[in-house]
Amino acid sequence: MEEGPSPEHLKDHCGRKPGSTSGFPFGGEHRVFKVCGKIFAVLHVEESPVKITLKADPELTGLLRGQYPSIQPARYFDRRYWSTLACDGTVPDDEAIELIDTSYDIVFESLKRSDREALRGAR
Repeated sequence: MEEGPSPEHLKDHCGRKPGSTSGFPFGGEHRVFKVCGKIFAVLHVEESPVKITLKADPELTGLLRGQYPSIQPARYFDRRYWSTLACDGTVPDDEAIELIDTSYDIVFESLKRSDREALRGAR
């Protein structure tokens, strides 16, 4: 099976989101991306294939898991909202990137209005 998006591509895309910060609060194998202190993605850099944990609407989460076996409930997160995508090529790259964007947007919209406005002004 062909590989999905590279860890570098995923890291770069997450890092370009407005207000995005990253670090390793769960250990060196899990790069956590946050916006205003709230997680929107966890890149599991030591996994093979690389995996990324993302947030989605519960209805979309169910549909994605039904459509793609490489999307599974996330460990250690609320499984209604969080899923882990194994980037093994079964999910097209553009859809994987769209899932990152969706996760970021959900978390962004949950921020305080002042934080959202400050980030929109920074774009």
